[in-house]
Amino acid sequence: MATQRKDIARDENNDIKIENGDFVIEASDQQHVQDIFKAHKGEYKQWPLVGFGASRYLKKTTLSKAEFLRDLKVQLKYDGYDNPNINGTIEQLTIEI
Repeated sequence: MATQRKDIARDENNDIKIENGDFVIEASDQQHVQDIFKAHKGEYKQWPLVGFGASRYLKKTTLSKAEFLRDLKVQLKYDGYDNPNINGTIEQLTIEI
């Protein structure tokens, strides 16, 4: 992705950051990745196909790492992240965009 996106920032508790009575605007690419990772398809009414639904994968009894990574890359691509660097195991994941 050529330019970094900016959005209303959230803190580690997912609360909106406010400074001096105004919303804080900062780089939001990692925040977007986290949102896509947690959200299920259909949660974003404007983009019904976007949403990886991590909890869905936690409930699966049979899961291949290849299927998990492919599905995650497809979802990130929907939001314009074409070449994410995904490392680690399913339990301990690092996603760099």
